[in-house]
Amino acid sequence: MRILLSAYACEPNKGSEPEVGWQWALTLSKKGHHVYVITRKNNKKNIDSYLKNNKTFNLHFIYFDYPNWILKIIKGKSNSKAYLYILLWQIGIYFKVKPYLKKIKFDFIHHVTFVSLRFPSFLCLYNVPFIYGPLAGGEIVPYVFRKSFSLKEKIKEFLRDLSNLYIKISPLINLTLLRSHKIFVTSQETMKLLPKKYHHKTNIILAIGINNSKISKVNYSKNKIFKICFVGNLLYTKGVLILINTILKLAKKNLNIHLNIAGDGPQKLELIKMVKKLNIGNYVTFLGKIKKDHLYDLYRNSDLLLFPSLRDSGAMVVLEAMFHSLPAAVLNLGGPSRIVNNKCGIKINLGRKNENEVVLELTKKIIKFIKNPNTQKIKKKESLKRVEKFSWYKKMIDVYGE
Repeated sequence: MRILLSAYACEPNKGSEPEVGWQWALTLSKKGHHVYVITRKNNKKNIDSYLKNNKTFNLHFIYFDYPNWILKIIKGKSNSKAYLYILLWQIGIYFKVKPYLKKIKFDFIHHVTFVSLRFPSFLCLYNVPFIYGPLAGGEIVPYVFRKSFSLKEKIKEFLRDLSNLYIKISPLINLTLLRSHKIFVTSQETMKLLPKKYHHKTNIILAIGINNSKISKVNYSKNKIFKICFVGNLLYTKGVLILINTILKLAKKNLNIHLNIAGDGPQKLELIKMVKKLNIGNYVTFLGKIKKDHLYDLYRNSDLLLFPSLRDSGAMVVLEAMFHSLPAAVLNLGGPSRIVNNKCGIKINLGRKNENEVVLELTKKIIKFIKNPNTQKIKKKESLKRVEKFSWYKKMIDVYGE
């Protein structure tokens, strides 16, 4: 097949959205499809570096950006996700790809990044079957957990809720949905944002995946201390307050545990002060942002990933941990709830529980896990089995068929 991918974010070895765009392109080309990718010019350097050192087949890149003076006005120096610029970029690429569509008969045009239902695509207007997604955006932080957020974060979540309401009536989003041959969303929550008339052509799959040709072996821990890790941005929405309070409860039980936190973010200083105030500094180490190789070492040398995220459409760190046979403890929300089951990890159902009740249940289940080495071994094996279901190759089949 000949496929045109729209990937605003697309770079090798970057993680997050750029990795999603890159893996769609690379995996499709490895399956023998002729792949053309329209992406931003600022991705060219990393892509060229990869292509220079690695053999790829049937993979072509088309680069588009507006002039620098427009970039500076709209995006500034730090606004990497300026919504207005992304919208303008979608308009620009409509005209950029026109000459290619005159020469090449594409089987599909596929929008893959950004993985957000907030951005329309005008490529749907061409007379080529259009695939929209996987898309995220419907996941919300349950209101009961927002009580401990700062005022600024509460306002941000409220504004996000309003933007979700707008999706249903947005003319541009509805035009894209109407013109889509297939729609993919990452969760049931995002499915609910779509008007019901589009549900018949919508399926749920995660936007993230793993390369199962490199699945690792089971790593059996020999740690004398039970090592827990958290990986991610230090934000309220990542459940960092639940994380610290769970460690506090475990420490009070005089368990031989230690938490390593890999990541950075707005709440870092607050968490450091919180750890000091709670007098659990001996149980917690802040590693900061670490490189991929060190991150994989962290997974291999840990006994449990504790990732109580409150709003995550994917959670690549959960897949990465399980890829290294590390069981994960998560909440039954969003992406993590689709990845983790009770065979391979720990999953907390929320129901009407408040934050303290969730912390108590997490603590109880983690203690049970710590005290049962046989369960640890079983969940490590099951994590490796489970992660195979989220391979990039399987995702391609789910979207395009055999």
